[in-house]
Amino acid sequence: MCMTVIPNQNTRIAPQLPYSAARPKRKSKKKDDEMVDFVDGTAFNFEQGQRARKLFAAVVLAALDDAIADDKKYGNGPDQIARWARSRDGREVLSCAGIDPNERVVKGLMEFVAKGIRTSVALSREESERRHALELEAEAA
Repeated sequence: MCMTVIPNQNTRIAPQLPYSAARPKRKSKKKDDEMVDFVDGTAFNFEQGQRARKLFAAVVLAALDDAIADDKKYGNGPDQIARWARSRDGREVLSCAGIDPNERVVKGLMEFVAKGIRTSVALSREESERRHALELEAEAA
């Protein structure tokens, strides 16, 4: 047994309300409220930009680690990172990370890869203290 219901225009499950009726009416905005909203929006956009910059910086660090691994395995790490940094994608990633993609930066990346120190080790506190101690010893000598 099959039953078909033909809808009637007078029957509704829920009353049709405009979207604005569901929320309470706001008081009129003051000039100070507009400034607070502007500052909040600007701060939010700045934080979003900082998070994006950190994300792209992590991509640069990953590219450096890959080039160091290639250098240990095949011996072409500095050439690999230079090719990546000069490519369109590499320049775009460096720019988004807040790094100016110029030739000086490329040379610095190549020197970093040639040293063969992984980025996680180079950024650690122990490595920083060790390098500082070596510099102090070199100055004393």
